[in-house]
Amino acid sequence: MDKKKLIYFFVSSIIIFIILYGGFLYNIYIHPTEIINQNGNKQIVLFGDFKYLFKIINCNNLGFNVYLSNNCYSDYYGSFLYGPSILIFPYVGELTETYIVYVLSTFLILMFIFLTIKIINPKKSFEYILLTLMLFNPTTLFLYEKLNIDIVIYIFLILIVYFIRADLLKLLFIYILTITKFYPAIFSIIFILHKKKLIYFSSLIMLILIFISLFWENLINVLSTLDYVSQSFKYSFSLNTLNKIFIYFIDLQIFDLLKVILIIFSLLISVFIFNFFINKKIYFNVNNLGKNETMFILSSSLLISLYLIFGNNFYREIYVIGTIPFLLNNIKIKFFRNLLYFIIFKFTFLLIFFPYYYNADLKLNISAQILVGLKSSLDLMLICILSSVIFLFMKLYFIYYLDSFKRK
Repeated sequence: MDKKKLIYFFVSSIIIFIILYGGFLYNIYIHPTEIINQNGNKQIVLFGDFKYLFKIINCNNLGFNVYLSNNCYSDYYGSFLYGPSILIFPYVGELTETYIVYVLSTFLILMFIFLTIKIINPKKSFEYILLTLMLFNPTTLFLYEKLNIDIVIYIFLILIVYFIRADLLKLLFIYILTITKFYPAIFSIIFILHKKKLIYFSSLIMLILIFISLFWENLINVLSTLDYVSQSFKYSFSLNTLNKIFIYFIDLQIFDLLKVILIIFSLLISVFIFNFFINKKIYFNVNNLGKNETMFILSSSLLISLYLIFGNNFYREIYVIGTIPFLLNNIKIKFFRNLLYFIIFKFTFLLIFFPYYYNADLKLNISAQILVGLKSSLDLMLICILSSVIFLFMKLYFIYYLDSFKRK
C-alpha cells in the first residue's frame, strides 16, 4: 500500500473510531443498541451484536440449551441464530470479555477498512470519493456500531478470494464460516469457477450436508426463530420489506404467496435485462477469470440469496463493496459503468435521506413512507441487475463445461 493510501487508511480509521466512541451520529446515521441499566437509566451498548455472542457462550457453558428459549439471558430471540462453531469457546468473565471485545472490535474494523482499500485500490479522485462513500454510509456505520459477524464473513471473503492460495485452506475457512452463519455456504461456488477444482466443491458440499444432518433439529429452531426476528422498515435490506408494503396496500394476509410472486417477478426482470442489455453484447473468458471477477460473482450471489430469501438488516449491503473492483475494471463497458453509477446513486440516496425517515413516524409521515418505498425499490433493482450479470456468467460457464465435455 503506497503512502497516499496509508494516509487515507489512518485518517479514515481515526474518524470512524471518533464517531463510534464519541457517540456522534447516533440516531442520525447510527441506530444505537440501548438497554435499561441497574439504575433504571438508558445505556447505549457499543458492539451489541458482538457482546451478544459472549452471553450465548456463557449460557452454553452454564448448561442451557441456547437453541431453545431459556431464562439465561433476558433479551433472547428464542433460539441462538448462529452455528455451533461459536459454542466451542469457554466461559468468559466480565473483565476478560471487555478486553476481548474492544481489542477484537478494533482489529476487525481496521481490517475491514484496510482490506476495502486494498481491493478497491483507488488511484483517481473519483475512486477515493467512491471508497469514502463505501466506508462512511449508514450501512457500514451500522455494521461498525453493532459489530455483527458479517464483518468477519466479509473479511474472510476477501482473504479467500485475494490472498489465500491453498484450496484446502479455502475449503476449511468456507466450511467454518458455514457452520457459523450458514449462508456462507454459497462461497463454495468458488470451486465451480475452475474445472480442475470440482473435487473441492464436491467435498465441501458433502461436509455441509453431513453438518446439516447432524445439526438438523437445531437448524429448524433457528429457521423458525427467523420468522419472529423482524427488521425495521427503516434499516432493512430484504424482499420482505416490499412484500409487507404490498400486503399493507392490498390488505390480504398472503405473505408467503406474495413473496413467491415477487421472487418470480424479480427473476423475470433479471431475464429481461439479461436478454436486452447483456446477452451477446458482453463476453468474458471464464477459463481465465481474475480475482475481481471471482469476488463479483461471490458477492453478488450472496447478496441475491440474502435479499430474496431472508430478512436482513441493511449492514448486509456491505457485500455490494465486493462488486466494486470488477465494475471499476470494466468501467469502459457502458452497462457496468451505469451499474456503478446506480450503486453510487443508491448509497448517496441513503446518505441524504436516511436521517430523515429514520427519525420519522412511518405510521403518520407520508414523505418518510415514500422514501422507504423508494429505498426498497432501489434494492430490488440492484438485485435484478446483479442477477442478470450472474445469468451471463452462468451461460458462459454452461458453454465452457459443455465444450469441455464434447472434447473428451
